[in-house]
Amino acid sequence: MKRRFGMILIMTVVAALTSAPVIATESGCDCCCDKPYGGYRASPRWKWYGARQNITSVKEAREYLTEFYASSLVRIGTITEHDGYYEAEIYRKANAKRDRVIIDKGCGRIRSIE
Repeated sequence: MKRRFGMILIMTVVAALTSAPVIATESGCDCCCDKPYGGYRASPRWKWYGARQNITSVKEAREYLTEFYASSLVRIGTITEHDGYYEAEIYRKANAKRDRVIIDKGCGRIRSIE
């Protein structure tokens, strides 16, 4: 009985540890850590959010944001270029401002700043 309980306990702990999400810390970030918006955190959308992709033009930034917001009912407003990042305004379809985001030029990370 004790042996069976021990095996079940070990299997439960192993299952919990293997399914736990991996979260990068500020010190483990190899991209953009000197930017004002901090380090990477795990997200359900990590595929796009954490993608390492250089964004070299406003056109690429618009395509990247369009793909990121494809399932949302939003439109991408003006995109301005700054040192190290692009800043974009995001609007609802009814022209109400929804958010303002920045896209890092070096790694493509998207952060809300509003």
